[in-house]
Amino acid sequence: MIRNFLFIFLIPILSDEVYAYPQFVGQGYNSCIACHHNPYGAGAINDYGRALSAGRISGRAFRSHDLSDEQLAEKSGFFYTQPDTSWIRPALKYRGLALKNSAGSETSNTEYIHMLARAQMTLQFGEQNQLILTGNIDYAPDPRGGQIEEEENNFRSREHYIGYRPFPSYGIYIGLMDKAFGVRIPDHIAFSRTVNALTMNDQSHGILNHFLFGEWELGLHYFIGNLAQDEPLRQKGVSSVLERAFGPRLKAGVSFLNSSSDFTEITSMATQAKIGFDSTSSLVLELGQRERKILALDETTTSRYIFGQGHIYLRRGLFFINTLEYLKRDTDQETSVLRIGPGIQYFLTHGLELRGDIYNTRIFSQENVSDDVWDLTLQVHLWF
Repeated sequence: MIRNFLFIFLIPILSDEVYAYPQFVGQGYNSCIACHHNPYGAGAINDYGRALSAGRISGRAFRSHDLSDEQLAEKSGFFYTQPDTSWIRPALKYRGLALKNSAGSETSNTEYIHMLARAQMTLQFGEQNQLILTGNIDYAPDPRGGQIEEEENNFRSREHYIGYRPFPSYGIYIGLMDKAFGVRIPDHIAFSRTVNALTMNDQSHGILNHFLFGEWELGLHYFIGNLAQDEPLRQKGVSSVLERAFGPRLKAGVSFLNSSSDFTEITSMATQAKIGFDSTSSLVLELGQRERKILALDETTTSRYIFGQGHIYLRRGLFFINTLEYLKRDTDQETSVLRIGPGIQYFLTHGLELRGDIYNTRIFSQENVSDDVWDLTLQVHLWF
Protein backbone atom coordinates (compact mmCIF):
# COMPACT_ATOMS: atom_id res chain seq x y z
CA MET A 1 0.00 0.00 0.00
CA ILE A 2 2.76 2.46 0.94
CA ARG A 3 4.72 1.63 -2.22
CA ASN A 4 1.64 2.18 -4.40
CA PHE A 5 0.95 5.48 -2.68
CA LEU A 6 4.51 6.64 -3.28
CA PHE A 7 4.39 5.70 -6.97
CA ILE A 8 1.10 7.56 -7.51
CA PHE A 9 2.47 10.60 -5.67
CA LEU A 10 5.75 10.88 -7.55
CA ILE A 11 5.16 9.87 -11.13
CA PRO A 12 2.56 12.42 -12.29
CA ILE A 13 4.97 15.28 -11.57
CA LEU A 14 8.12 13.80 -13.11
CA SER A 15 7.84 16.15 -16.08
CA ASP A 16 10.60 18.70 -16.22
CA GLU A 17 10.58 22.04 -18.02
CA VAL A 18 12.93 24.27 -16.11
CA TYR A 19 16.46 24.92 -17.36
CA ALA A 20 18.00 26.90 -14.51
CA TYR A 21 21.01 25.09 -13.07
CA PRO A 22 21.85 26.70 -9.72
CA GLN A 23 24.90 24.43 -9.35
CA PHE A 24 26.70 26.82 -11.69
CA VAL A 25 27.38 28.88 -8.57
CA GLY A 26 30.51 26.70 -8.58
CA GLN A 27 31.50 28.49 -11.79
CA GLY A 28 31.12 31.82 -10.00
CA TYR A 29 27.54 32.65 -11.05
CA ASN A 30 25.42 33.24 -7.96
CA SER A 31 22.56 34.96 -9.85
CA CYS A 32 20.43 33.43 -12.61
CA ILE A 33 20.15 36.76 -14.40
CA ALA A 34 23.65 36.30 -15.79
CA CYS A 35 22.39 33.61 -18.20
CA HIS A 36 18.58 33.94 -18.26
CA HIS A 37 16.19 36.70 -19.21
CA ASN A 38 14.11 35.81 -16.16
CA PRO A 39 16.15 36.91 -13.11
CA TYR A 40 15.22 33.68 -11.29
CA GLY A 41 16.09 31.33 -14.13
CA ALA A 42 14.00 29.05 -16.32
CA GLY A 43 12.75 29.74 -19.80
CA ALA A 44 14.68 31.70 -22.39
CA ILE A 45 18.48 31.75 -22.17
CA ASN A 46 20.24 34.96 -23.18
CA ASP A 47 23.22 35.23 -25.53
CA TYR A 48 25.72 35.15 -22.68
CA GLY A 49 24.15 31.99 -21.26
CA ARG A 50 24.40 30.22 -24.62
CA ALA A 51 28.02 31.34 -25.07
CA LEU A 52 28.90 30.20 -21.55
CA SER A 53 27.36 26.78 -22.17
CA ALA A 54 29.20 26.26 -25.45
CA GLY A 55 32.55 27.77 -24.57
CA ARG A 56 33.05 26.82 -20.94
CA ILE A 57 30.55 24.40 -19.39
CA SER A 58 29.59 21.81 -22.04
CA GLY A 59 31.88 19.13 -23.38
CA ARG A 60 33.26 19.21 -26.91
CA ALA A 61 31.79 15.98 -28.29
CA PHE A 62 30.99 16.10 -32.02
CA ARG A 63 32.83 19.45 -32.33
CA SER A 64 36.07 19.93 -34.21
CA HIS A 65 39.16 20.20 -32.01
CA ASP A 66 40.33 22.96 -34.33
CA LEU A 67 37.63 25.22 -32.89
CA SER A 68 38.63 27.30 -29.90
CA ASP A 69 36.31 27.89 -26.97
CA GLU A 70 35.79 31.43 -28.23
CA GLN A 71 34.70 30.10 -31.63
CA LEU A 72 32.32 27.64 -29.98
CA ALA A 73 30.82 30.51 -28.00
CA GLU A 74 30.33 32.55 -31.17
CA LYS A 75 28.45 29.64 -32.78
CA SER A 76 26.12 29.04 -29.83
CA GLY A 77 23.02 30.54 -31.44
CA PHE A 78 20.06 28.78 -33.04
CA PHE A 79 21.22 25.42 -34.43
CA TYR A 80 24.89 26.19 -33.67
CA THR A 81 25.04 29.35 -35.73
CA GLN A 82 26.10 32.91 -35.08
CA PRO A 83 22.98 35.13 -34.83
CA ASP A 84 22.28 37.13 -37.99
CA THR A 85 20.30 39.82 -36.19
CA SER A 86 20.52 41.45 -32.79
CA TRP A 87 16.82 41.35 -31.95
CA ILE A 88 15.31 37.91 -32.66
CA ARG A 89 16.24 34.69 -30.83
CA PRO A 90 14.30 31.49 -31.70
CA ALA A 91 14.80 28.23 -29.78
CA LEU A 92 13.62 24.61 -29.84
CA LYS A 93 13.76 22.31 -26.81
CA TYR A 94 12.99 18.69 -26.07
CA ARG A 95 13.27 16.57 -22.93
CA GLY A 96 12.39 12.88 -22.63
CA LEU A 97 12.58 10.44 -19.74
CA ALA A 98 12.98 6.68 -19.55
CA LEU A 99 11.58 5.55 -16.19
CA LYS A 100 12.01 2.19 -14.52
CA ASN A 101 9.96 2.25 -11.34
CA SER A 102 10.27 -0.09 -8.35
CA ALA A 103 13.38 -1.59 -9.93
CA GLY A 104 14.00 -5.19 -8.85
CA SER A 105 10.42 -5.84 -7.71
CA GLU A 106 7.70 -7.92 -9.34
CA THR A 107 5.72 -4.77 -10.13
CA SER A 108 8.62 -3.07 -11.93
CA ASN A 109 8.00 -1.72 -15.41
CA THR A 110 9.74 0.64 -17.83
CA GLU A 111 8.19 3.41 -19.89
CA TYR A 112 9.29 6.42 -21.92
CA ILE A 113 7.75 9.81 -21.23
CA HIS A 114 7.84 12.83 -23.54
CA MET A 115 8.23 15.49 -20.89
CA LEU A 116 8.72 18.58 -23.00
CA ALA A 117 8.62 19.65 -26.64
CA ARG A 118 8.86 23.43 -26.98
CA ALA A 119 9.08 26.14 -29.61
CA GLN A 120 10.21 29.45 -28.18
CA MET A 121 10.77 32.97 -29.48
CA THR A 122 12.43 35.93 -27.78
CA LEU A 123 12.60 39.47 -29.12
CA GLN A 124 15.13 41.85 -27.57
CA PHE A 125 15.59 45.58 -28.07
CA GLY A 126 17.96 48.27 -26.87
CA GLU A 127 21.74 48.57 -26.71
CA GLN A 128 21.85 46.34 -23.64
CA ASN A 129 18.70 44.34 -24.51
CA GLN A 130 16.80 46.28 -21.86
CA LEU A 131 13.44 45.28 -23.36
CA ILE A 132 12.56 41.66 -24.06
CA LEU A 133 9.41 39.89 -25.18
CA THR A 134 9.43 36.12 -24.87
CA GLY A 135 6.94 33.30 -25.20
CA ASN A 136 6.68 29.61 -25.95
CA ILE A 137 4.33 26.90 -27.14
CA ASP A 138 4.69 23.46 -25.54
CA TYR A 139 3.33 20.10 -26.56
CA ALA A 140 1.63 18.61 -23.50
CA PRO A 141 0.79 14.89 -23.78
CA ASP A 142 -2.50 13.59 -22.42
CA PRO A 143 -2.39 12.92 -18.66
CA ARG A 144 -0.87 9.58 -17.78
CA GLY A 145 -3.37 6.92 -16.73
CA GLY A 146 -5.75 7.36 -19.65
CA GLN A 147 -8.56 9.09 -17.74
CA ILE A 148 -9.53 12.42 -19.30
CA GLU A 149 -12.75 14.02 -18.10
CA GLU A 150 -12.95 16.36 -21.10
CA GLU A 151 -11.03 16.99 -24.26
CA GLU A 152 -7.86 18.95 -23.54
CA ASN A 153 -5.67 21.03 -25.80
CA ASN A 154 -2.29 19.35 -26.20
CA PHE A 155 -0.59 22.67 -26.93
CA ARG A 156 -0.15 25.37 -24.33
CA SER A 157 2.10 28.24 -23.32
CA ARG A 158 3.95 27.84 -20.04
CA GLU A 159 5.69 31.20 -20.29
CA HIS A 160 5.08 34.51 -22.01
CA TYR A 161 6.03 37.88 -20.60
CA ILE A 162 7.49 41.32 -21.26
CA GLY A 163 10.60 42.31 -19.35
CA TYR A 164 12.10 45.78 -19.08
CA ARG A 165 15.25 46.81 -17.20
CA PRO A 166 15.52 50.62 -17.33
CA PHE A 167 18.51 50.29 -14.99
CA PRO A 168 20.91 47.38 -14.32
CA SER A 169 19.70 47.47 -10.72
CA TYR A 170 15.96 47.19 -11.48
CA GLY A 171 13.72 45.19 -13.80
CA ILE A 172 9.97 44.65 -14.16
CA TYR A 173 8.46 41.55 -15.78
CA ILE A 174 4.76 41.23 -16.68
CA GLY A 175 3.07 38.05 -17.90
CA LEU A 176 2.96 34.30 -17.28
CA MET A 177 5.96 33.08 -15.24
CA ASP A 178 7.01 30.67 -12.52
CA LYS A 179 6.43 32.13 -9.08
CA ALA A 180 9.51 33.59 -7.41
CA PHE A 181 10.32 31.32 -4.46
CA GLY A 182 13.27 29.32 -3.15
CA VAL A 183 15.95 27.82 -5.38
CA ARG A 184 14.60 27.18 -8.87
CA ILE A 185 16.04 23.72 -9.51
CA PRO A 186 15.20 21.64 -12.60
CA ASP A 187 14.02 18.62 -10.55
CA HIS A 188 10.24 18.84 -10.49
CA ILE A 189 9.89 15.75 -8.31
CA ALA A 190 11.79 17.53 -5.53
CA PHE A 191 9.70 18.04 -2.41
CA SER A 192 10.68 21.74 -2.41
CA ARG A 193 8.70 22.09 -5.66
CA THR A 194 5.79 19.66 -5.21
CA VAL A 195 4.92 20.73 -1.67
CA ASN A 196 4.83 24.41 -2.63
CA ALA A 197 2.91 23.80 -5.91
CA LEU A 198 5.81 25.05 -8.06
CA THR A 199 5.87 22.27 -10.63
CA MET A 200 5.48 22.06 -14.41
CA ASN A 201 2.01 23.63 -14.74
CA ASP A 202 1.97 26.02 -11.79
CA GLN A 203 2.95 29.21 -13.57
CA SER A 204 0.92 32.33 -12.88
CA HIS A 205 0.17 35.63 -14.58
CA GLY A 206 1.52 38.53 -12.61
CA ILE A 207 4.11 41.26 -12.13
CA LEU A 208 7.63 40.54 -10.91
CA ASN A 209 9.80 43.38 -9.62
CA HIS A 210 13.50 42.56 -9.38
CA PHE A 211 16.10 44.67 -7.52
CA LEU A 212 19.89 44.44 -7.31
CA PHE A 213 21.62 46.64 -4.74
CA GLY A 214 25.18 45.81 -3.79
CA GLU A 215 25.39 42.26 -2.48
CA TRP A 216 21.61 42.06 -2.07
CA GLU A 217 19.01 40.74 -4.51
CA LEU A 218 15.26 41.12 -3.99
CA GLY A 219 12.28 39.83 -5.95
CA LEU A 220 8.67 40.85 -5.29
CA HIS A 221 6.08 38.92 -7.27
CA TYR A 222 2.38 39.76 -7.33
CA PHE A 223 0.34 37.13 -9.20
CA ILE A 224 -3.31 36.53 -10.07
CA GLY A 225 -3.24 32.88 -11.10
CA ASN A 226 -3.11 31.30 -14.53
CA LEU A 227 -5.83 32.98 -16.60
CA ALA A 228 -6.26 29.75 -18.58
CA GLN A 229 -7.73 28.14 -15.44
CA ASP A 230 -11.26 28.51 -14.18
CA GLU A 231 -11.40 31.59 -11.97
CA PRO A 232 -12.28 29.78 -8.68
CA LEU A 233 -9.15 27.60 -9.02
CA ARG A 234 -6.65 30.42 -9.52
CA GLN A 235 -4.16 30.91 -6.73
CA LYS A 236 -3.76 34.67 -6.25
CA GLY A 237 -1.20 36.23 -3.97
CA VAL A 238 2.36 37.42 -3.47
CA SER A 239 5.81 35.90 -3.13
CA SER A 240 9.24 37.29 -2.41
CA VAL A 241 12.87 36.20 -2.42
CA LEU A 242 15.56 38.12 -0.52
CA GLU A 243 19.18 36.95 -0.88
CA ARG A 244 22.66 38.21 -0.05
CA ALA A 245 25.86 37.28 -1.86
CA PHE A 246 28.98 36.60 0.17
CA GLY A 247 31.37 36.61 -2.74
CA PRO A 248 30.79 35.02 -6.18
CA ARG A 249 30.33 31.46 -4.83
CA LEU A 250 28.05 31.88 -1.84
CA LYS A 251 24.53 33.23 -1.76
CA ALA A 252 21.94 32.74 0.98
CA GLY A 253 18.50 34.09 1.69
CA VAL A 254 14.85 33.59 2.56
CA SER A 255 11.61 33.18 0.60
CA PHE A 256 7.95 33.79 1.37
CA LEU A 257 4.73 32.96 -0.51
CA ASN A 258 1.09 33.50 0.35
CA SER A 259 -1.76 32.70 -2.05
CA SER A 260 -5.39 31.68 -1.99
CA SER A 261 -8.20 30.48 -4.24
CA ASP A 262 -11.88 29.93 -3.49
CA PHE A 263 -10.93 26.59 -1.92
CA THR A 264 -7.47 26.75 -0.35
CA GLU A 265 -4.96 29.15 1.17
CA ILE A 266 -1.22 28.42 1.03
CA THR A 267 1.55 30.04 3.07
CA SER A 268 5.14 28.91 2.43
CA MET A 269 8.43 30.02 3.98
CA ALA A 270 11.94 28.82 3.21
CA THR A 271 15.59 29.56 3.72
CA GLN A 272 18.00 28.66 0.95
CA ALA A 273 21.69 28.72 0.08
CA LYS A 274 23.89 28.15 -2.98
CA ILE A 275 27.52 27.32 -2.19
CA GLY A 276 30.35 26.90 -4.69
CA PHE A 277 33.54 24.88 -4.11
CA ASP A 278 36.83 24.54 -6.00
CA SER A 279 35.62 26.82 -8.81
CA THR A 280 33.37 24.08 -10.24
CA SER A 281 31.58 21.93 -7.63
CA SER A 282 28.64 23.15 -5.56
CA LEU A 283 26.00 22.49 -2.90
CA VAL A 284 22.40 23.74 -3.01
CA LEU A 285 20.23 23.74 0.13
CA GLU A 286 16.62 24.64 0.90
CA LEU A 287 14.69 24.16 4.14
CA GLY A 288 11.03 25.09 4.13
CA GLN A 289 7.57 24.89 5.61
CA ARG A 290 4.16 25.10 3.97
CA GLU A 291 0.76 25.61 5.59
CA ARG A 292 -2.25 24.63 3.49
CA LYS A 293 -5.71 25.56 4.69
CA ILE A 294 -8.89 24.04 3.25
CA LEU A 295 -11.26 26.97 3.60
CA ALA A 296 -14.55 25.06 3.58
CA LEU A 297 -13.40 22.81 6.43
CA ASP A 298 -11.24 25.38 8.24
CA GLU A 299 -8.51 22.73 8.44
CA THR A 300 -4.80 23.51 8.16
CA THR A 301 -2.03 21.05 7.36
CA THR A 302 1.61 21.98 7.98
CA SER A 303 4.35 20.32 5.91
CA ARG A 304 8.13 20.60 6.30
CA TYR A 305 10.88 19.60 3.91
CA ILE A 306 14.64 19.60 3.42
CA PHE A 307 16.35 19.61 0.03
CA GLY A 308 20.09 19.21 -0.46
CA GLN A 309 21.88 18.58 -3.73
CA GLY A 310 25.62 18.39 -4.30
CA HIS A 311 27.33 18.58 -7.70
CA ILE A 312 30.89 17.30 -7.95
CA TYR A 313 32.86 18.29 -11.04
CA LEU A 314 34.47 15.26 -12.71
CA ARG A 315 35.56 16.73 -16.05
CA ARG A 316 34.34 19.40 -18.41
CA GLY A 317 30.60 18.91 -18.85
CA LEU A 318 30.41 15.94 -16.47
CA PHE A 319 29.06 16.13 -12.92
CA PHE A 320 28.27 13.59 -10.19
CA ILE A 321 25.00 14.50 -8.46
CA ASN A 322 23.84 13.43 -5.02
CA THR A 323 20.41 14.49 -3.78
CA LEU A 324 19.12 14.09 -0.23
CA GLU A 325 15.52 14.98 0.61
CA TYR A 326 13.28 14.73 3.64
CA LEU A 327 9.55 15.38 3.85
CA LYS A 328 7.06 15.40 6.70
CA ARG A 329 3.82 15.98 4.84
CA ASP A 330 1.80 16.54 8.03
CA THR A 331 3.58 17.64 11.19
CA ASP A 332 0.69 16.25 13.27
CA GLN A 333 1.44 12.76 11.93
CA GLU A 334 4.52 10.59 12.40
CA THR A 335 4.84 9.62 8.73
CA SER A 336 7.87 10.99 6.89
CA VAL A 337 9.70 10.29 3.63
CA LEU A 338 13.45 10.07 3.04
CA ARG A 339 14.81 10.03 -0.52
CA ILE A 340 18.38 9.76 -1.75
CA GLY A 341 19.23 10.17 -5.42
CA PRO A 342 22.79 9.73 -6.72
CA GLY A 343 23.19 10.43 -10.41
CA ILE A 344 25.31 11.61 -13.33
CA GLN A 345 24.72 14.74 -15.41
CA TYR A 346 26.67 15.08 -18.65
CA PHE A 347 26.55 18.11 -20.93
CA LEU A 348 27.99 16.10 -23.78
CA THR A 349 28.11 19.11 -26.06
CA HIS A 350 26.32 22.44 -26.27
CA GLY A 351 22.67 21.56 -26.86
CA LEU A 352 22.82 17.98 -25.60
CA GLU A 353 22.45 16.96 -21.95
CA LEU A 354 22.25 13.38 -20.66
CA ARG A 355 21.30 12.57 -17.09
CA GLY A 356 20.78 9.39 -15.10
CA ASP A 357 19.53 9.12 -11.50
CA ILE A 358 18.83 6.28 -9.09
CA TYR A 359 16.28 7.24 -6.44
CA ASN A 360 16.04 5.29 -3.21
CA THR A 361 12.92 6.14 -1.21
CA ARG A 362 11.80 4.95 2.20
CA ILE A 363 8.68 5.91 4.12
CA PHE A 364 8.74 5.93 7.92
CA SER A 365 5.47 5.76 9.84
CA GLN A 366 4.31 5.08 13.37
CA GLU A 367 3.19 1.59 12.38
CA ASN A 368 6.12 0.42 10.26
CA VAL A 369 8.97 1.26 7.92
CA SER A 370 8.42 0.56 4.22
CA ASP A 371 10.73 -1.50 2.09
CA ASP A 372 13.24 0.43 0.01
CA VAL A 373 11.82 1.59 -3.33
CA TRP A 374 14.33 2.00 -6.15
CA ASP A 375 13.51 4.05 -9.26
CA LEU A 376 15.84 4.58 -12.21
CA THR A 377 15.46 7.59 -14.53
CA LEU A 378 17.39 8.36 -17.72
CA GLN A 379 16.88 11.75 -19.37
CA VAL A 380 17.84 13.32 -22.67
CA HIS A 381 17.60 17.08 -23.09
CA LEU A 382 18.08 18.79 -26.45
CA TRP A 383 18.02 22.52 -27.03
CA PHE A 384 18.76 24.48 -30.17
